[in-house]
Amino acid sequence: MSNRVALYEPSRPATIPVGPHRGGQQVGNFRTVPLRRGGPGQYHGTVSDSSRPPAKSVVVSLFAVAATAVVAASVLTVVAVAKAGPSRGSAAESGERPSPTPRESGQPRAAGLPLCLVGSWLTVEEQSMVKFYNDADPILFSSSGRHYEFRPDGTGTERQDNVTLTGTHQGNELKIVANGTNEFKWKATDKQLTYLSRTNTTITYSFYDQRGLIATQPQEAKQDLNEVDDYACEGNQAAETNPAGYRARWARTDGSGVYG
Repeated sequence: MSNRVALYEPSRPATIPVGPHRGGQQVGNFRTVPLRRGGPGQYHGTVSDSSRPPAKSVVVSLFAVAATAVVAASVLTVVAVAKAGPSRGSAAESGERPSPTPRESGQPRAAGLPLCLVGSWLTVEEQSMVKFYNDADPILFSSSGRHYEFRPDGTGTERQDNVTLTGTHQGNELKIVANGTNEFKWKATDKQLTYLSRTNTTITYSFYDQRGLIATQPQEAKQDLNEVDDYACEGNQAAETNPAGYRARWARTDGSGVYG
């Protein structure tokens, strides 16, 4: 979803390899998905590395994040809107977070929903540009391990169990760690996936640099999310991109049954 990563509502990186997709560029057995103009996508966050007054918040996209914290004399402001899926709440221990609720495979499919997307998925690669510090350029973050369940009735679940986005700034490692689940509604055409709303969420983002933990922020539910991403889906593989620079590659799992 743009839980896709300015900081997991942000600005994501370039296109990613996916199944055959007209207009894309061949990469191995996949083609890149052309980015379309207009859709949200990525995590945005800002951290002031100096002793200036609080910096302005930066909006991050679907699976993105918002956070504000005072660290010593520095002020961190991270606003995230989970891209790559609807958003959040408070963090829980990995054993306490609920798994996506299984649904019957015979459940009615909402009119027009592509059958290929329906089922359970795991992100095996995600990249996005994150505005981590407000006095530095956006930084490339990479991650994997986000779980999705797209149900045929137009509802879905995103689950993140210690999913870690990593990047570097001036030789120092930066991390954003996500935990929790997020219930959302979706629709799609044969080329575009729309996250309509985040109906309920427990996802929390934690931000780290060389000083350690500098901020923690829960994601918020949003009824009028309407995040639109480009995607390509074929068999057990799919890819998602958006104009903000987010890109992700998915692999199908059998968590809720294979519909495609």
